[in-house]
Amino acid sequence: MVLSLFMMAATAGDLPLDQSLALARSAISVCAAKGAPVSAAVVDADGIAIVILRGDGSKKPPVAAPRKAATAVRFQAPGSEMEPREASDPEFAALIKANPELNAHGGSLPIFKAGKLIGGLAVADIDHATADACAREALKANPVQ
Repeated sequence: MVLSLFMMAATAGDLPLDQSLALARSAISVCAAKGAPVSAAVVDADGIAIVILRGDGSKKPPVAAPRKAATAVRFQAPGSEMEPREASDPEFAALIKANPELNAHGGSLPIFKAGKLIGGLAVADIDHATADACAREALKANPVQ
């Protein structure tokens, strides 16, 4: 299922490695079922990668997914909300453009546990609407407890 796997040690935070792997794998599987080869990433509450996965058939290096997940964490907002904001808010657009580590496109979600931000999930390398749907389905299938 996975061509390459890059894992960083999870901190003692609220998003353990096993759950991070499950979220990323689920996102890749959901997209694969839609015929979409993708990459997925899960980051902690500081935007630091816990896991980055590149699914079978994904032709791009897994660069966008961790950036999208970190951006969802930084702004505590899904990419589906930030992407239109980037188009309509020049100050926000300038901030995103000035920092190459940020990616405010659809397909990313902040992850909350009991109202506390604990991380982010993102799917990349496919159209943003499909990426968003895959991330949402993965989070629904793997609820954070």
